[in-house]
This record gives sequence, C-alpha cells and structure tokens, in this order.
Amino acid sequence: EKLTVIMIWDEMSGMSSLASQTSSGKKFNNLVVNFFEKYNFDYYPNTYSNSENSINSIASLINFDKIKDKNKRNEYASNSDNYFIEYEINKNRLFDKYNSVSVIQNLHLNYCNSKSVKKCYQYNPYTLDKINSKIDSFSKIISLWNLNGSIVGKFIWRGLKQLEYITSILEPEGEKLFIENILDFTIEDIFSEKYDLIFMHVLVPHKPYGFNKNCIYNIKKSNLNLYLNKIEHCEQHNIERECVIKFMDKFLSKIGNLNNIRLFFISDHGSRITDSKESMLSSIFAFKDYNSLSSKKIEEEVISQELFKNIINE
Repeated sequence: EKLTVIMIWDEMSGMSSLASQTSSGKKFNNLVVNFFEKYNFDYYPNTYSNSENSINSIASLINFDKIKDKNKRNEYASNSDNYFIEYEINKNRLFDKYNSVSVIQNLHLNYCNSKSVKKCYQYNPYTLDKINSKIDSFSKIISLWNLNGSIVGKFIWRGLKQLEYITSILEPEGEKLFIENILDFTIEDIFSEKYDLIFMHVLVPHKPYGFNKNCIYNIKKSNLNLYLNKIEHCEQHNIERECVIKFMDKFLSKIGNLNNIRLFFISDHGSRITDSKESMLSSIFAFKDYNSLSSKKIEEEVISQELFKNIINE
C-alpha cells in the first residue's frame, strides 16, 4: 500500500543559506547532495520559505495558501487552551486529502484536530516510554518540576543544567536528545501499513543547539547559545544539520524498500542567525516519489510552499 511521509525539520536552513556559505557549510552541502543522490531525491538548492515564522510558514504549506494578514492566520491557527500545546491548527487541507493520518509533533503546533488523524503522538517528557526512551530519575524529576510552572523549580533546573548535574528532557532539548527514538517510533508506523500519510514536525535542528561532531547530545552546548557570535552560530548550525542528515540516513536504511513511499524532506524556514533572506528564509526541500530510480537537482529559485502545493496536487 502506498504511503506519503512528510518530515518537517524545524529551522533547518537550505543549501543557499548563510550557513552554507562557510567552509563547514560547503562540507554540509556535499554531504546532503550525496544523501539525496543515494536515496533518489529530487532536490532544490534554491528554496525559500514565504515566512520566517513557523505558524505562518506551516499553515501556508498545509493549506496551499499564503497568510497575508492576521485574519488569515487566525483562520488557520489559534492559541491553545491546553497547557502542553501552544497553538492549534484549525484548518488542514493537506490532511483532508488522506483517510488515515499518523502525526508525530511537538508542543508548538497541534495538528491532531483533523478528522483524518487516527494516531497522534506529541513529544511529552511524562511519557518517554512511548518512544522507548529512558533518562535518569533525577533529571526527570527536576525537568518535570520546571515544566509544572514552579519558579523555584525553573531556577534549580537551570542551575543544575548549567553545572551538568542533569540532562533536560524538556522541549526542544528533549526532542534532540531522543530524536533517534522518535525516528524509530515513526518507522513502526511505516511498517504498520495502517496509514496513508505520516506527518512529522520535530524541533530539530532548532535552537538551542546540543549536538557535538559525533552527533551526541551535549548539554553544555545547549546552555549558552545566546552568546554565540555569527561565525560560531553558523559553525554549530552546520554541525546540527550534518547530524540531521546522518539520522535520516540511518532512518531510511532501516526502512529498506522505499518504492511504495513518497517522501518529503523539508523545513519550515531558515536558521534565523541574521535577518537576511539567506538566513531567515532559506530552507531545505527534497522530494522522493514512489519507485524513484534517480536523483535530480533543480536549480531554479522557488518558494517552498508553492513547490509543495504543485507536487502534492499533481
């Protein structure tokens, strides 16, 4: 049975981004091209989002529209009354095209209001067992104390995190810490053959950064991101992007046969290191169709939301 998989990697800048203009960025571009060619993706090096804001960007993407004003945005998304969710997606024309959708999401945007959604997983530090993740009890207790809104708990969490006595499991650090578990959880949905769409939106490689060059989560890196200068910021963002490609490579190799899978590998917007177009809007975009036998590079400059609309509505 044929399946569409859409993977949104939050704040992952594209191949024409500010970060890609550095030596480590050129190395990333070579890595990502090899990855796309290995798995027969068509890829678009000059893709730009229509917004540097996740809500505007993703609501535009999944509704085949462009958010031009506050009224249009309110039509698609609204503040959530749920303590563990920031915004509710109220309209989702993409999901309306499918009968059985599995969602893997974060606390920022809730996609699970659509009647097509049959399974909804949101990263939650209270339910790490769902994704087969484990953390030491002390880190879990302190993280949950902070999550429950205690000012004292927040200060203690921050101090112990700074001193590296605990590992934070809150978002977005927790998603980065357990990203391979989340991907394995997604593979279970792929193999289940219960869904015609799997939609994943993760806060990786979104700041605060946390990966070292071996793609191991390093709590020290996540603590002081605010003090990175532009060059350091680009260097660390490139490490994070390389890690995403390595995780994706492992993910696709575990799936094996991709012939019956239509896969989108995209981001909502760029890294937002500076306020330039190359930093704010440059986004990753690659697409692998069913039974794809080769890879193609499409050089023309495109808006990611319009490109997505054209491909999904073919």
